[in-house]
Amino acid sequence: MAEFIVRSLSSEGDPLSMASPPSSEVNSTGFDLPAWTIPYIVWPIVVLLSVSAFLLRRLYVSKAEALDEDHPVWLSRTRTPIVYDILQQGVRFLLLSLAILGCVRDGSSTVPEACVIGYTIVLDATRIAVARTKESRSAIKHHVNVIIFIVGLVTFIQLAPSILFVGKQIQPSIWLTSKLAASLLSLFVAFVTPREWTPPRLSFELAQREQPAPSPEQTCSYFSYFISYGWLTDIILKGAKRRLVMDDMLPVPEYDEPLVWRERILDARKRFKTTLRTLAYTLRHNIGVMMFFAALTAIVEFIAPLGLYQLLSYIQNPAAATIRPWLWVALLFLGPMLRSVAYQQYIFASTRLVVRTRLALIQEIYAKASRIFDTDDPEHDKQKIEDGAEDPAKNLDGKQKSKGSSKSESITNLMAYDVDAIWNSRDFILVCTASPIEVTIGVTFLYFLFGLSSLIALGVMLLSFPIATVLSRTMSGFQREVMKKTDRRVSLISEYLSSIRTIKYMGWEDIMAKNINTERWAEEKLTWRRNLTGVAVAVLGDFVPLFALFCMFAVDTLVLGHPLTASRAFTALSIIETLRLQFVYIANVTRFISQALISFSRIDKFILGEEESVRHPEGPPAFNNATFRRAQDQDSFRLHVDGKFVEGGLNVIVGASGSGKSSLLLSLLGETIMEDGTATCPRDVSYSSQIPWLINDSIRANILLHEEFDAKRYDRVVDACGLRLDLDRFESKDLTNVGVNGSNLSGGQRQRVCLARAVYGRSELLLLDDVFSALDSVTQKHVWENCFHEDILQGRTVILVTQMQAAKDAADMVMELAHGQVVTTMQSNGVKQSHESPKVIRQIPPRRKQLVETVTALDGIPKPSDAQIIEGKVNHEVAGQKRNSRLLFWHYMLFFGGTGNAMLAIILCLLSQLAFFGVSLWLSVWVGASSSEDARTVGFYVAIYGAWLLSFSTIFAISHAYLQWGARKAAHTLHEKLVTAAMWVSVHWYDKNPPGRLINRFSSDTYSLDSVLVEYLRIAIDNIFRFVLRLTAIGSIMPVFAIPAALICSVGLVCAEMYTRAQLSVKALTSASQSPIFSFFGESITGRAVIRSRSGMREAFADDLARRLRVYARAGETQYNLNRWICVRADGCAAVIALFTGIIAIAMGPSAPAGRLGFSLTSAIGLGQTILTMVRNMNELEAELNCFYCVREYASLPLETESVESQEQEVPASLTESWPSDGKVEFRGVTAKYALDGPDILKDLSLTISPGERVAVVGRTGSGKSTLALSLLGFTNVTKGAVLVDGVDISTIPLRVLRRRLTIIPQEPVLFGSDVRFNLDPAQTAPDEHLTEAIDACSVLESLGAPRVSERSEDEWASLETERMEIQPSKALRLDTVVAPRGSNFSVGQRQVLSLARATVRRSKVVVLDEATASLDHGSDAAIQQVLRSAFRGKTILAIVHRLSTVMDYDRIVVMDSGNVSEIGPPVELYRRNGIFHSMVRQSIEHGKGGEWTVEKLRLLQSADV
Repeated sequence: MAEFIVRSLSSEGDPLSMASPPSSEVNSTGFDLPAWTIPYIVWPIVVLLSVSAFLLRRLYVSKAEALDEDHPVWLSRTRTPIVYDILQQGVRFLLLSLAILGCVRDGSSTVPEACVIGYTIVLDATRIAVARTKESRSAIKHHVNVIIFIVGLVTFIQLAPSILFVGKQIQPSIWLTSKLAASLLSLFVAFVTPREWTPPRLSFELAQREQPAPSPEQTCSYFSYFISYGWLTDIILKGAKRRLVMDDMLPVPEYDEPLVWRERILDARKRFKTTLRTLAYTLRHNIGVMMFFAALTAIVEFIAPLGLYQLLSYIQNPAAATIRPWLWVALLFLGPMLRSVAYQQYIFASTRLVVRTRLALIQEIYAKASRIFDTDDPEHDKQKIEDGAEDPAKNLDGKQKSKGSSKSESITNLMAYDVDAIWNSRDFILVCTASPIEVTIGVTFLYFLFGLSSLIALGVMLLSFPIATVLSRTMSGFQREVMKKTDRRVSLISEYLSSIRTIKYMGWEDIMAKNINTERWAEEKLTWRRNLTGVAVAVLGDFVPLFALFCMFAVDTLVLGHPLTASRAFTALSIIETLRLQFVYIANVTRFISQALISFSRIDKFILGEEESVRHPEGPPAFNNATFRRAQDQDSFRLHVDGKFVEGGLNVIVGASGSGKSSLLLSLLGETIMEDGTATCPRDVSYSSQIPWLINDSIRANILLHEEFDAKRYDRVVDACGLRLDLDRFESKDLTNVGVNGSNLSGGQRQRVCLARAVYGRSELLLLDDVFSALDSVTQKHVWENCFHEDILQGRTVILVTQMQAAKDAADMVMELAHGQVVTTMQSNGVKQSHESPKVIRQIPPRRKQLVETVTALDGIPKPSDAQIIEGKVNHEVAGQKRNSRLLFWHYMLFFGGTGNAMLAIILCLLSQLAFFGVSLWLSVWVGASSSEDARTVGFYVAIYGAWLLSFSTIFAISHAYLQWGARKAAHTLHEKLVTAAMWVSVHWYDKNPPGRLINRFSSDTYSLDSVLVEYLRIAIDNIFRFVLRLTAIGSIMPVFAIPAALICSVGLVCAEMYTRAQLSVKALTSASQSPIFSFFGESITGRAVIRSRSGMREAFADDLARRLRVYARAGETQYNLNRWICVRADGCAAVIALFTGIIAIAMGPSAPAGRLGFSLTSAIGLGQTILTMVRNMNELEAELNCFYCVREYASLPLETESVESQEQEVPASLTESWPSDGKVEFRGVTAKYALDGPDILKDLSLTISPGERVAVVGRTGSGKSTLALSLLGFTNVTKGAVLVDGVDISTIPLRVLRRRLTIIPQEPVLFGSDVRFNLDPAQTAPDEHLTEAIDACSVLESLGAPRVSERSEDEWASLETERMEIQPSKALRLDTVVAPRGSNFSVGQRQVLSLARATVRRSKVVVLDEATASLDHGSDAAIQQVLRSAFRGKTILAIVHRLSTVMDYDRIVVMDSGNVSEIGPPVELYRRNGIFHSMVRQSIEHGKGGEWTVEKLRLLQSADV
């Protein structure tokens, strides 16, 4: 075969003459071998090798074929359309006919060749008719196409001498030419034939799959997959006509299923500890593909410069040419096209790696987060700060203060920032693979052109590396500090947004905004330093290659005296431009790598450093001399407990607030650190936490929570928990969305939904933490009698934390706690049946997904948050969005400081590009002057060339730095506006919009404004100017070029317009699809104790996360893939432009100056890279501008009632500094609603509260009690009537003033991560003496002040054997006591007492209490009531209460019913009326006798009865 090829290329005569057998000929090896026998030897060898490869492939896939037989019959297959098979066979028959005719007519073909072609026809017919499996059909198809390719290659070699070399006047055979065309046609038809697809076997990879159809990328042809990306054309056409929705997105291929990558990364984590090695092993195949195409890109990069060099050499001296010039023109086209194919495949693989990295890491972080302790430990975080892990935050007055982020917020930051930072560094693979190859080939090429002078350029580039290394390390250090500041800021924002109601209740919006902005200012300073370092790196990357070229030219011309020809100069310029882009790329990637390394270390610290919760051995609930610690700090709260609970009975835990009741339940679940002893607990437990935890879904979904829906059981549970009446009031019944954190429900409704979830679950053990605290007496009685006294809990062990006396009386066991220790344990005959009844509720099996056999099994899996619901939410979020204006970039630049600053930035970019083109233009002048008579000295041209180079570098540095300055100013302004909007938007906006969306704006979008957007803007502006200048350069030298350029650019613009319209919709969907991930991540991490308590629930929630990630993967992969569609078309346009430029250059010939032709050809070759970079970066710019658009949109949210400017307006003259001085409150015919389009909550309500009067508001849950209180603070829309305080209509008072002059103590107490001083007085206006007095006045709990004197005698304490386990003294509360984020290191009761102290500091004349003592025991409640009487003496108090015993000494009682006042009067008088209040009191007495209803209070009622 080799000899045949060599002879064909070297023959001076007809190369086809070899086909006729000569007498004899001696080959080069010395053996007698007739030439005509060579085809008879070569073609059988080709067939033999091809068959061997085919058999090896068959052996490799035989196992897969065996498994393939097990495909379920219901799975659809996609077969290749028969028309393509017929067409391929027809072309092969044509090829066979031409081969036979070549044998007969002129001997251009041989008999073995014809036989081989016939063999392929028979083999392919066998594939169509007989082959049974996809693997067999695919192997035969590849086998046939390889043989056809060899036939075409041999034919081309035979034709090559006559078409390539100058002076070969050989007329090629028409049959040989036709055979080559037929071979190419056969290969083309095979290349455009759609591929066959067979679904994979059903396993965990498809257990959650909801889209059985294949993705178009799995069925498209190889031409469409590797070159044209035509499989995306359909979605491009749809997007050009209308806005796309999630249903239009491409299905996720089964190999990109989130569950697949979860399993893979978890398996990899077992092999490796570090995240870098784990991820590299998980994605090793993807990385291998990227490395292959990166290397291929680097190799084909120099095809166009080679064609340029040869073409310019031909133009300079046509007589010396040995190869026809059209080959070099063809290389100007083939080089960019081959580079485009290779590079776009690299990008295609890298963007696939982006999606897979997010799928894998987010799920691994979630898996780890679902296992760690659900505690925040401020002292432990403080120790981390002292160890250098994190800098302490600074208070506004400069004092250090712990503002450490909570674990849930830190975990969210890992997902939001660090995962993105890791995949942003993916081009490290390109740099490590392509850069060494390109530098090696480029330097070799330069050495070929300039000899030893090229070593000067190499030396300059090598000497720059130490400088680049120092700058990269500096930037990495700045990045590490920036990430710390960003973590702190986002954590602070997350905490404030989760407590936004409390902030608004207190009128602290401006205070919290100032705190956020203070953190932001510190972050901005470091970001500015990091970005300036990045500017230095970019300038260095741009300057060094051009300076190396300057040094090389100077040495070659000035020192060695060589003339600078056009072919050498412009080829070197093209090569240096390629190397320059590599240096720039390395500089950019270096920044991302430094960020990624920091993120890898942060994730490693989280994965390897966080301690995981450990469940106790399975068994009945019991403690055996066990000691538990609430947090990692050794001084944290400890619980000492010993005892067993009554199985199948009601076990009640009582004790003062802060005594450890909730910690006991958490300890039983394994949510605390066990220091000593043992404990046992069933594996499946239904846990209802003290603070209700709900997912942002329907009421039904919250009750079921992945349990199977049993209508009969469900209805019974709803009735037992008293939810029927509430559901009837909702328009959507139990399908009503509960909102974020249950914001659409009242406190009592949230608590009962959580109780219903625990009761509906089929676990044997129920842990219920204070589920009656937020219920009114009527509802409390209903729930107690229907839930705890009926057989719905028969056979199930219930451990109930409560202060309700009826529960104590009916309990099988009562355990009392004090100071974290069991004080007494009493057992009695309670609700447990005297006979041993079989347990009717059995433990549910684990939810581990196994092999699924049928569709019905798949359909039977409950999916309360399936993909369709998630996609519907995504569609709803983007439904109102309009297409961004094409001038959106200009709107962004206006934030630089106005029109003048924006124009200056653009002018600097233009000057930078003009200077860059001045370098190339002067080079053309230099080259053209070398043969001119008036040419000046070489030194003159070298000096001017250096001046142009210095000008370019200087202007580039200035323009880059100025853009960074403008971006800093824009980010600062937008962030301040966003903070203002977040703080001052109506609280009801948060009911409809998850905080995750705002957090997304503060995290990833703000990161884009800080770092990413300005870079894309600069590159896009530079490339637009460069594109225009290159076209101008080519057109000015070759005017005829304007015609093809106009046509090609028109085609490109049409494609770009279609792409832009489609891509905008897809980008919006991609951005919106991330919000459900953020929201789900946050809410499920918050409730991980509830989730972990149930058997299999953690896996079910992990699958829920996978569903949300699948929705993101659909949109994300579609977005990234659409970029490939436009990029290959842009590359095609650039390649055609280069082709026409080469043709025109040949046509102009030696008549045109070589320097000018070199300048135009260099511009034409660079045009391809410019267009590619321009299209890619304009696309990225538009994507990042969407971040700006979202931030600007959220920053423009309508604010509460009035704008912030009016908030700052002067207080009305009627409002004195002491207002309200009396405290008189009037409701005059008030009709109020929360939403303007919602129902009326208060209906024509009239009520007057006298100054200093204490009024209690009671009523059933949902009667309008809280709405009454919120209307007083301006949180409702009053559509009729007026609310007056001291005669002033509150609608005329700025909300900031109103809410700071009045005080509310909310039902759910909220503390902020800082210290006690900040939580009492964040404005820092009260002296420490007042704060200390407030703490002392409210320290009614042993855990807040000095330990209270126990009601037991010393002898009774001694009988408890306390010498074995010392009572744990509590630390006295100080102003500098650390408070964890959301007050997680305090019990709920302790938080409520601190809220009370906060209210005393404000010293308001009007105080509203919204069930403020619901979480306290009766003793603490009574003590707080005493505080209210003393500390708030003379104040007007409006109290919303459920414990009726605490308000019997109030001045008046208001009974609410259906939004109006049903009864009003003094307590005793109302009781005598035998109305609603009387019945509520009687029901409360039945449950509270002996507890909250003391003897004195009962005597008071008895006197009222008389």
